[in-house]
Amino acid sequence: MFKKLYIFIVISILLSGCASSDYTQIAQIALSKDPNAAVKSFATRKSVKYVRNPKKFEKDIKSFVADIEKFLNTVSKNWGKRNVKKPSRTKYVKYLQNYRSRAEIDFDRGVVTVETLDYKTPITSLKKAIVTTLLTPEDPRGVDLYSAKPVKIGGKPYLYQEVLDHQNKAILYRWRAENFAKYLTKKRLQKKYIVKNGKRIPVHFVKIRMVKDHEKVRVKKFKPFVEKFARRYNISKNLVYAIIKTESDFNQYAVSSAGAFGLMQIVPKTAGIDAYKHAKKRSWTPTRQYLFNAKNNIELGCAYLNLLNFKYLGKIRNPVSREYCVISAYNTGSGNVLRTFSKSRDRAFRIINSKTPSQVYTKLKTSMPYKEARRYLVKVLNHKKEFIRL
Repeated sequence: MFKKLYIFIVISILLSGCASSDYTQIAQIALSKDPNAAVKSFATRKSVKYVRNPKKFEKDIKSFVADIEKFLNTVSKNWGKRNVKKPSRTKYVKYLQNYRSRAEIDFDRGVVTVETLDYKTPITSLKKAIVTTLLTPEDPRGVDLYSAKPVKIGGKPYLYQEVLDHQNKAILYRWRAENFAKYLTKKRLQKKYIVKNGKRIPVHFVKIRMVKDHEKVRVKKFKPFVEKFARRYNISKNLVYAIIKTESDFNQYAVSSAGAFGLMQIVPKTAGIDAYKHAKKRSWTPTRQYLFNAKNNIELGCAYLNLLNFKYLGKIRNPVSREYCVISAYNTGSGNVLRTFSKSRDRAFRIINSKTPSQVYTKLKTSMPYKEARRYLVKVLNHKKEFIRL
């Protein structure tokens, strides 16, 4: 499913800078219809060099690619190529029962979908999958998104208070989850057909609406961590909320095709290493499971914002101009931000300091090399307004 060219590209280069957007472009190259043309286009836009241990980077990327390829191939064999669903920034997807059932939580739409390919005992399989989904824990150690391993139930459920049962009650215990599953399969069972290898395959499923203010429930859940680490790293808490909203829509299990994880979309081998060292004063590469932990992720995200604000872009005198640059750098790297103004870092700082915040904003919004980065600044600033009263 992943083209062989992907492995060649990713193990051959390590991008300068720490931004997840560069890795996203590599992933897009691999999945593009014309990867050769995409490579040429990418190469003309970006100069690359090794900046860290290339052998270890090569090993890690090979492992990551192999895991994802194996996962997607298994999903495709069961559901068909056109029916593959995978975790993303704003969607939680977990396969269950040897890939025969799956759950999807769409945080943008506020809908939970649980479905099964089991045509012999669909009700039984659906009930089990629904219960597992409703009781999936906040603790990421119990969940492996890239396999069909059973979820280790225990502790507060991930969806607690974001989904209410047919009696309008929050679901905390197994007996309530089982009663709701029984109700759903009796009253809301649906059936559709998917095409796999030219054959129509029946799929039984249920849809569950999340509460209207489900995002506010998640914001409240993560509020103590945001306030603690925003204060510790001297970062605006409204900015932290806005970045989380933009990056993951407050999805603790957010995953990008670039290998960024969690609420603030940390890439382990780049921003993850830098932020962890800054926060803990020792070197370590955060794991996927570590970054799925909300507290850990928010701490490292705030630590990285601190690095951008006070170290990498600290020479920008106006705090408003600096915030605009920090927001853009969180997405595309401080190097790309400075190069928007000049190829010389020192001259870039001088130019930025000679401009008003409005002029800096306009320059970033219109002249950043990548469309995603230009849009990112606008999105974060718009989202920031939503959290002023928190």
